[in-house]
Formats: sequence, structure tokens, C-alpha cells
Amino acid sequence: MEQNKPTAQEVEPTDDIIAKARANKKGIMLCVIVLLVVVIGAMVWLLVAQNGSRKADEAIAKADIEQNDSVAMALYTEAAKAGYKSGNRAKAEVAVRLYKEAKYEEAIKYLDGCSLDDNIAAAGVYSLKGDCYANLQQYDKAVSNYQKAISKANGNPEIVPMMLIKEANVFRTEGKYSDEAKAYKTILDDYPQYAQSMRIDIRKYYERAAAQAK
Repeated sequence: MEQNKPTAQEVEPTDDIIAKARANKKGIMLCVIVLLVVVIGAMVWLLVAQNGSRKADEAIAKADIEQNDSVAMALYTEAAKAGYKSGNRAKAEVAVRLYKEAKYEEAIKYLDGCSLDDNIAAAGVYSLKGDCYANLQQYDKAVSNYQKAISKANGNPEIVPMMLIKEANVFRTEGKYSDEAKAYKTILDDYPQYAQSMRIDIRKYYERAAAQAK
């Protein structure tokens, strides 16, 4: 029996399927190549990051155990260049030492580049930066950093009232007695245990500021 030959209409769809398959094959190969590039790039980045992080860890470890202050400062300064988690902690360490030497502007530069994941540590960075600005008599910036520290501290019963006292001191220096009184009132209302544990007569300071604000 003679087999029927496919018509033109039957052949064209078959060719179309093959063409699409070839096009899809090229697309799949392209996706595979792109994926390989991404994976290889990620592996290279991970290896570089791990190597850099390890170097930063080693540098700050040496600084932590160094007994000579000047040598430790040099090691922390070197570690601060590395970045990564250890590098950021090194920046904070350098800033603390610069603050003690009254090099406030230099300390701020290190603190500006310091990024710490832990909220309490981050609050400490903002607190120190506020202290630097207070000593530079840049009071608005000092208060702004104390407020950032309060935000990072997230209600910590030790840190928040301490920042409020620092704010109050700045406000008093500026003669802003109403703001000073407000800071002390917040401690009295929200953190009464702090004043008791620290044996500070917060109410006395509040009443003095409130009287002067009138």
C-alpha cells in the first residue's frame, strides 16, 4: 500500500519545532554559561573574602594581646584597613585610643567608617562619637549621636539612661534647661532603677533644670 506523503502543511510545523529546539538549546547553553560565571565569581569572592577576613582576624588578635600601647595602636590601625568584622572592631579600638589622646576629629573619622552588627556595640560607637563632638563643642552633632545610640540600644536599661544624662549635660552647657529637664524626667519615669543602682539623685538635677527653665 502506498504511504501518503506529508503535505507542506505537515512538514512546516516539524521544521518549526526543530528550529525552536535549536533556539532553546542556544538559550539553555547561554543560561548555563551565565550560571557558571556567577558561581565561579561567587567562589572567587568567597575565597578572597575569607582570606581577607582571616588576615584581619590575625592582625587584631595580635593587637589584643600586645602589652605595649604604641605597638598595639599600630597593629589596630593596620587591622582597621582590612575591613570585615575584625577591621571594624579595630576602627573602634583606634577611635577609643585617639579619644583618650584628645584627638577627637581623628577619632570621628575612624568611627564614621565603623560598621558593627551588634546593636549594643553600635550604640557604643555613637556614644563615643557624641563625646567627641561634645568636646569639639559641636553640641547639635553630639546630641544627634546620643539619640542614635539610644535608638540602637533599644531600651537597654543601662545604656539609654546613660545617654540621656550625656544629653542633659550638653543641654545644660547650652543653657537649654527645658531640654535638660526633659532628659532627666525620662530617666525618672522610664528608668527609675538606674538612678537607684548608680546612686545618682536624678530628681535633684531634674528639679534644678525645671526651676531654671521657668
